[in-house]
Amino acid sequence: MRISDKVWNPALQMGLILCLASVMVTCVPPTDHVNTNLNLGFNDPVVRKVLEYQDKGLVDSLYPMFSDKSPGVRFAAVRAFASIRNEDAVDSVIRMLKDPVLEVRAMAAYALGQIGSTKAETPLIAAFTAQDTLNVNNIFNRHILEALGRCGGKTTLKNIASVVSYRDNDDELLMGQVRAFYHFGQRSIFDPTASSRAMELISNNAITENIRLEAAHYFGRFKEAVTPELSERLLNHYSIEDNPDIRMPLASAVSRMTVAGIDKKLLQYLSSEQDYRVKCNLLRGFQNVAFDSIKPAIFALVKDPNVHVASLAAELIGRKGVKEDIYEYKALATAELDWRVKTKLYHAMMKACPVFYTKIKNELAAEVKFFFTNSSNAYERAEWLRVLGDDPYQYLTLSSLSGKTSQPVEKTALIEAMGQILVHPEFIRAYGSKYIEVKSYIVNFLVAVCKAGDAGSTAAASVILKDPKSGAKGFVADTSWFDTSKAKLKLPQDLEAYNELLQARALLFDSTYVAYKAPYNHPIDFNSLALQGDSIEVVMKTTKGNITLLLFTDKAPGSVANFLELCQKDFYDNKFFHRVVPNFVVQAGCPRGDGYGALNYTIRSELNLNYYLETGLLGMAHAGNHSEGTQFFITHSPAPHLDGNYTIFGKVKEGMDVVHTLYQGDKIIDVIILKANK
Repeated sequence: MRISDKVWNPALQMGLILCLASVMVTCVPPTDHVNTNLNLGFNDPVVRKVLEYQDKGLVDSLYPMFSDKSPGVRFAAVRAFASIRNEDAVDSVIRMLKDPVLEVRAMAAYALGQIGSTKAETPLIAAFTAQDTLNVNNIFNRHILEALGRCGGKTTLKNIASVVSYRDNDDELLMGQVRAFYHFGQRSIFDPTASSRAMELISNNAITENIRLEAAHYFGRFKEAVTPELSERLLNHYSIEDNPDIRMPLASAVSRMTVAGIDKKLLQYLSSEQDYRVKCNLLRGFQNVAFDSIKPAIFALVKDPNVHVASLAAELIGRKGVKEDIYEYKALATAELDWRVKTKLYHAMMKACPVFYTKIKNELAAEVKFFFTNSSNAYERAEWLRVLGDDPYQYLTLSSLSGKTSQPVEKTALIEAMGQILVHPEFIRAYGSKYIEVKSYIVNFLVAVCKAGDAGSTAAASVILKDPKSGAKGFVADTSWFDTSKAKLKLPQDLEAYNELLQARALLFDSTYVAYKAPYNHPIDFNSLALQGDSIEVVMKTTKGNITLLLFTDKAPGSVANFLELCQKDFYDNKFFHRVVPNFVVQAGCPRGDGYGALNYTIRSELNLNYYLETGLLGMAHAGNHSEGTQFFITHSPAPHLDGNYTIFGKVKEGMDVVHTLYQGDKIIDVIILKANK
């Protein structure tokens, strides 16, 4: 084979050969003389068996499948380790980098990246196919580059970033390159060469949008990626970028900058922006801007008709506000604002108010208690309780209100508010020599909560107790409460609370924390899934309108089967969207409504070749891989930081406009399974 001078720079061999000069790269055997039919349908009995082994985590049963004559079986077996992520399997998966079928080799590279072992770095570099005139191996090479981002070192990053010879239409290679940068960033490994290369990709309108989008997320996610030399270029590009999906991560990047005149530029961007999601990302920034220079514009946005935008504007006031402006914030809060915005303004007032402003704080606390008492919305009441947590003097008020909290989300919020008091920066100043007495009271309150055995309350209290900033260590002498609390939790239903409790014990009593992992307990109902057909759609009726979801049975059969089973049992009827993060996700499916609820089983993560690079993806929430159950989320926008860690089992087909209008406290009315396409 000859090396095309349009694709490869022989001196670099994509940069990686610099660190393994002695490696001889050989051509992969042609695939036209071998069986290349993947046949991945789960109705195939052998493929189904592989999926069952994956579901049960039976790695020893999967290894023999690597030698099966069917490439579909080999592919499925290798793919299983992308979800299982067993480091003991690295050597076996490495051997599959030489499989005669391209898709199997590519999946082996992906699985090695998922496992993330440094042992895979050298074999992956050696497997990179440089001699490829027809570009047939570019999919394989893309996954190698991506995998190296998950397991390679700084030298490998520099070598990957040094390659500038890819053509504009080398989509696979360019995507592999930029995904490598992103995954290196997730491991806090950076190099100026990578940042420069990512900037080149963003600026190149000749390449596909998804590659530019991934590069933009590199800067949006990691402030270390934005070198001083690139600040002006990013600002200039942001001002001319037409794609709102790309503007979103760029907005996150530019809003953190310290360049001269950044306040005026950000205000200009805000005033001209039409996409609420971009506005949200801008408002989360403003980190290096004097608040006086932006105050009028932010005050105006507090009244924005989009609650996502308005609440983040109010949140920005809480981050940047000063005590001199407290009465201005109060005047702003008297308007007819959505409670999600109004509570943020009261947070801002409480945070800006010094502890010695006793009169003002007492006035604010009285108003907050009034709002709490007169609201019938559990989510609003919960947020008013959290506002009280911004004042270190309100611990007795919160304690007295504990008997007036009826819903789990309210109880959890009250506990979180107690935790806010413990870590308040002026806690010691507020109480002087009596702070030990107050801290002892709050810690004992939290211990009593754990002893009561409610899963959500135990989890919330344990999160505080295990936080070194809370100073709880040394205030808990008796260990019997731990056994009492642990005995009242049900497994695997209360897995999240159980592990939080174990972590709290480890910190308080200097013991070793070993996470509880639920054993296999909920098999995939393949027969029921097969009856639904290959293409399954459901309509989710909500209080804001209907959302049609297309489910990915081939990519996440276990998650889809579980979701359909819950739909058929009407489980999701009247469940709240208990968590809504502007321009990130809406989350639902918690039977408690506070995020700590589950049924008494778990399903496994299915981390296949899916990427959060589009809007409206349907994913499974979890408290650690393989702890999924009933809770799911829908993304507002691309979210590549979720890649490889959260199952994608569907996407929004119609009704994304409805998703964007959902707020915390909105409800699912019903979920209807449409007639499947056979």
